[in-house]
Amino acid sequence: MLTMKAMIARLLAAVLALTPVLAAAQTPAPNQPSRPRVAPAPKGGKPAQKPGPAAPTTPKATVVTEGNFPPFNMLDAQGKPAGFEVELATAICQRAKIECKIVAAKWDDIMPGLLDKRYDIAMASLQITSERRKYIAFSRRYYTAPATFVTAKEAAVPDGAPVLMRGKTVATQRATTFADYLERTFRKTIKLRQFPTADEARRELATGKVDAMLGDKVALWKWLASPEGACCAFFGQDIKDTRTLGEGVAAGFRKDDLKLREAFNKALAEMIADGAHRKIADRYFPFPIY
Repeated sequence: MLTMKAMIARLLAAVLALTPVLAAAQTPAPNQPSRPRVAPAPKGGKPAQKPGPAAPTTPKATVVTEGNFPPFNMLDAQGKPAGFEVELATAICQRAKIECKIVAAKWDDIMPGLLDKRYDIAMASLQITSERRKYIAFSRRYYTAPATFVTAKEAAVPDGAPVLMRGKTVATQRATTFADYLERTFRKTIKLRQFPTADEARRELATGKVDAMLGDKVALWKWLASPEGACCAFFGQDIKDTRTLGEGVAAGFRKDDLKLREAFNKALAEMIADGAHRKIADRYFPFPIY
């Protein structure tokens, strides 16, 4: 019978004999790569996909007009902006792929609102002038209309010279190129009355409270054809004074908003070239305005 000492010696010898076999069983074969760990599939069984590039966002802009200068801009029966400039703005925005919101504001608020970023584009019959260029940038011109006087029919002189206005009370809209022209040309030889809107100035003439009014010929032509304007007629020849009355009418932008202005100009140029601009204008005027 084996002694306790002999039994322990045999057990140690057996363990030592099995050690290389166990080590070999736990070591991978040299030519067999270990299997990589597989990440668990997401719920639903489909592998996760990398997100694609973000879709480009549509630029947005708020277009402001006055809403009180028909047929260029006015308010329709629902109180929404309408008229030539509103329809033209809508078409330009669609072509330039700009999401535009068109709003109306008082004349005196349009330039300040553009500069303090409440509005992005002003389409309110803004004449291009060197004075305005000090503060804002302009698009290319989209219409031109001369200035003209209107008086009561009995005082109208079709070929009358502007000098015949001396000593008269003349109305016009405040803060416009027409007001600048009257102040520069006539100085103190006329009594100048300025009103917040052209509509108020026309009303003063229709009621006989002033002798004449100076304004945009196209807008006055429309007014003369209305019942209120039946009192009056054009006086004298068209006034074309680029120094004061400007080079035409364009949209106003902030000077640093270059990309928006370039997109607007590109679309407008295309519309002038392919006749889309004239097609819109013909719905409002019986004569060319560009």
